[in-house]
Amino acid sequence: MRVCLLALPLMARSGVYRSTLDLVTSARAAGLDWTALVGVRPGAPGQVAPTPGVTEVPMLEHGRRLLPEIRQAITSCAEATRADVVITLISQSDMAVARGIPALGGAAHVAWVRGLPWPERGEQNALRSRALELLEARALRAADDVWATTPLLAGQVARARTAHVVPAGIAPVERRSFGDTAHAPMVWAARLTSDKRPGDFASLVRRTGIPGRLHGAGPLEAQLRATAPAGLDWGGWRPAADLWRDASMFVSTAQREAYGRSAVEAAWSGLPVVLSDQVGVAPFLYTDPALARRFVLPLDDTPRWDAAVRDLVADPILRRRVSDHVHANASTMSIDASVHAAAVRLNSILA
Repeated sequence: MRVCLLALPLMARSGVYRSTLDLVTSARAAGLDWTALVGVRPGAPGQVAPTPGVTEVPMLEHGRRLLPEIRQAITSCAEATRADVVITLISQSDMAVARGIPALGGAAHVAWVRGLPWPERGEQNALRSRALELLEARALRAADDVWATTPLLAGQVARARTAHVVPAGIAPVERRSFGDTAHAPMVWAARLTSDKRPGDFASLVRRTGIPGRLHGAGPLEAQLRATAPAGLDWGGWRPAADLWRDASMFVSTAQREAYGRSAVEAAWSGLPVVLSDQVGVAPFLYTDPALARRFVLPLDDTPRWDAAVRDLVADPILRRRVSDHVHANASTMSIDASVHAAAVRLNSILA
């Protein structure tokens, strides 16, 4: 079975970009005929990673001209046009394929939803948000199958289409921490956008006095730099393996994080993690109810956030307990396991 992953357009070489490359690498190592086409915006932050089986193209258009550009890129990609199955990983790719691309012939279409595929209320004007939701819902209904990476995300897209949970995964990460570091900064890593709420992390640093390091780039950077508290350092974009060096814990303040790749990477590396309850992988990483109550938190409960990070800094036994717990759970969430789950689902729907 020839499978081609489609991820166009990408604003950064971060979560979906890295996941796509890892999926292809893992699948091909297992003897599967998987390829990918990724379309990246010019100037996208992050490191280019040439990968066998992956074609990377620039995406230049916006607005109404974007979908035709995606369709043309797919039509021009030999790996896509010879595929038996195309798996779309971005909402715009869902829409482009759903409208029909003659060059794909009779290829089956799976939409593997990896993030809420329409704006949340208040993120864009109401008319545009509703239009995007209608277009994406139509695309999901047209697909032969729809997958979601977490139960949280499956529930969010259920009003458009029932989704089968096929978890995402990451490449194995070297364990660097056993909860033995209290005085290194707590680390935050994501795009600097409103849905990731980097300002909440800055406020956490300000309230607690615990040093923090913020990794990422995005439209909120200038505002955050202008108001940054003492103790908040800027890490910029780094290779994933370097994010967790010299860190005491990972913090995610995301209001919308359907999966949470950085959380899984940090946990696999052994860092204790403190997560918003809107991070999709939170129930996978925290399976101990007592620990989940302390370290998977509603965004508006600032006293519990302050207590969580202060407790981890102050208590070496707790740090080690949390480190071991989240590391053990994260290490089951491999990219190989994700490929296996996808292959099993494909075989079941195409048999």
